[in-house]
Amino acid sequence: MSRQVTAAPPSRIRVVDDELGPRESLRRLLKPTYDVRTAQNGRAALEEIPKFRPDLVILDIKMAEMDGLEVLRRVKQLDPAIEVVMITAYASLETVKLALTHGAFEYLIKPFSRQDLEDVVRRALLRRHADLRREGQAARLVEEMRALATKTRELEETARREAAEQSLRVTQLSILREISRSIVTRLEPEDLTAAITEQLQSALGYDGVTIVLESRMPDGAGVPHVTVCTIRDVNGVLGYLVVDNRTSERSIDPRELELLEMLAEYLAIALRNSRLYGEIAETKRSLEQVIACAGDGIVAIDADDRVHSWNPAAERIFGLTADEAVGMPVGELIPPSDYDEARQRLAGGTATSTIETRPLTERSRARSLAVTLSALHGRHGGLEGLIAIVRDTTLQREVEKQLQQSEKLRALGQLAGGIAHDFNNLLLAILGYAQLMKGNLDDAPLVQRSLNVVEAAAIDGAETVRRIQQFARLRPDEPFVRVDVGQIVQDAVAMTRPRWEERAMRDNRPLDLRLDLHGAPAINGRPAALTEMLTNLILNALDAMPEGGRLSIATRAGDGRTVVLAVTDTGVGMTEDVQRRIFEPFFSTKGEAGSGLGLAMAYSIVRRHGGDIAVESAPGRGATFTITFPVAPERQPPTTAAREPGPRRQARVLMVDDDPQVLAILTEIIRGVGHTVTTALTGPTALANYAPGRFDVVITNIGMVEMNGWELARRLRGIDRTVPLMFLTGWGLREEDQAQLTALNISKCLFKPVGPSELDAAIQAALRA
Repeated sequence: MSRQVTAAPPSRIRVVDDELGPRESLRRLLKPTYDVRTAQNGRAALEEIPKFRPDLVILDIKMAEMDGLEVLRRVKQLDPAIEVVMITAYASLETVKLALTHGAFEYLIKPFSRQDLEDVVRRALLRRHADLRREGQAARLVEEMRALATKTRELEETARREAAEQSLRVTQLSILREISRSIVTRLEPEDLTAAITEQLQSALGYDGVTIVLESRMPDGAGVPHVTVCTIRDVNGVLGYLVVDNRTSERSIDPRELELLEMLAEYLAIALRNSRLYGEIAETKRSLEQVIACAGDGIVAIDADDRVHSWNPAAERIFGLTADEAVGMPVGELIPPSDYDEARQRLAGGTATSTIETRPLTERSRARSLAVTLSALHGRHGGLEGLIAIVRDTTLQREVEKQLQQSEKLRALGQLAGGIAHDFNNLLLAILGYAQLMKGNLDDAPLVQRSLNVVEAAAIDGAETVRRIQQFARLRPDEPFVRVDVGQIVQDAVAMTRPRWEERAMRDNRPLDLRLDLHGAPAINGRPAALTEMLTNLILNALDAMPEGGRLSIATRAGDGRTVVLAVTDTGVGMTEDVQRRIFEPFFSTKGEAGSGLGLAMAYSIVRRHGGDIAVESAPGRGATFTITFPVAPERQPPTTAAREPGPRRQARVLMVDDDPQVLAILTEIIRGVGHTVTTALTGPTALANYAPGRFDVVITNIGMVEMNGWELARRLRGIDRTVPLMFLTGWGLREEDQAQLTALNISKCLFKPVGPSELDAAIQAALRA
């Protein structure tokens, strides 16, 4: 009569994850083979254990309500025999150690393969079923002992010995299980092997236990009373667990062998953890060395925009030690507005953001910094912090500034011959008509015509000097103003005209200049920089037409939001390779005759004005540079009526200049517009004549031999903090002079030559202020 065999129920698995996607994915993978149920958090899983006692719990470490480590601890309190596998996407050495210490069977790092999942589940359930088999074996032994006791007293002693032996085996297996749990907490291979050999020998009474960490089969394999278990992982053989009982000739039964093989599996996990720990530690050491030796500052910034860590280079750049800097708000290191702008770009999805800024710390020697920020995103995509790479660009900016100034001086040198020619023509007109007037003082109409020509020549010369000074940027760097692009074209053409007219006449290389200046809207910019940009483009076009040709400059309105400036020549043109590199600093096709900075500076100026520059060219077909600028916003109407100027006042003026002729003409001009004048040829003389309340305005030249105007202004401010001071100079001012003008409270800086109306207007403005 056949007996029906009942299939064993499937193993029960509980999946716990607070994210639906991973939870359902695990359920679908395991459902065909096991009885799988899920829980959305640790508390729900714990409450369900009495109703559905699982063989295995698969548990996410990172959960909001109750983290995985706490759930693991409580599961083990309820039933230590339940196996637990931890899963995480954020494995750290500390988390792994805690999980394994609390009794986790193993952990999986997301993402993992289906094969990895099935392998871990199989081994965990294998250990679970082994425990259940041992429990069943113990129960059957008790029943057998009871049955034997009722059948015969003769076998009582034998049954008692067998029960004792089985009890001893259970004790040994329990000890072995504790060993298997403890080994996964060992991270150093030496500590691991020493602990295992000692525990196996003391707990199970083996003669000798050896762990061989080699792939070659150890000596003694196959010898009676020597048991060898292979330690392997997915990558191959890691070593062997060798039990040598040749001294006692003790045999190892199949149940011990099974447990030793399971122990070998745990050893593979422990060795893999040890190897991973070593790799992580080595990587950490390498990264720390790289960061410590980096020439750029590397600053870690937390989610609260405070310094988390920084390297020695950051200490040198900001002048603060790591102990002083950690915890500081970033806004105390660099201007908050710069940092906030870059951080907003990163929050908007930009991978990196680079800003040009300056340090705020008092001990920093840097004057300019390039800071590149990169985002650190969390598991849910949120911004959790930043990494800042900080470079001291002070020397680089100084070198760039010197190179740019050298390029401007080189360009001025190219224009010098033509400018000298124009000035000689102007001087010829002035000298000729002055001598003509000296010989005909009684001829009033002739004198009047001559004076008109002299005045016009002087005004033309002053305008030429103004353009030169503006091109060389000798005046302070003023903020952006509304600029007429057509006027920029006129100024640049006037600056360069002497050169190309001289070349055309001297070398018989005619140049046809065509201007097509439509009424384009105004843009925001610095006139000096824009003139410099266009001058470089014109000079570049002239160099590209060694035999002469046509130069066309056109302006027009773009798409309503832009203004377009086009510079076209009929020169030699460029290849595609040259076009790709044309705006690189120091790239030149002119050999030693070119610096390679002119077009690079033009590109930089255009970009600083929010514009774009592109080139179209082909060999032998000339080139067209097209520049687009954003249109300036419409001017807002004034909210209040302009204040009417007050009545004109007469002033007591102290005029200081070390050139007697200049001092004489300025004195006549000031008296001619109704003011009284006291003169001084030197700074010390002016100081000797000065007393608070004696003068209403002080006007001084800057470039004087005995005491320059800056020193005189500083000393006057030591005597009188309120008297209006004005500078009158034939030189330009440097960009860095603006700070001194503000510190000394200079009312106005006038540039020679100056006429009566301009000089009087400045005096009246100073009196009103």
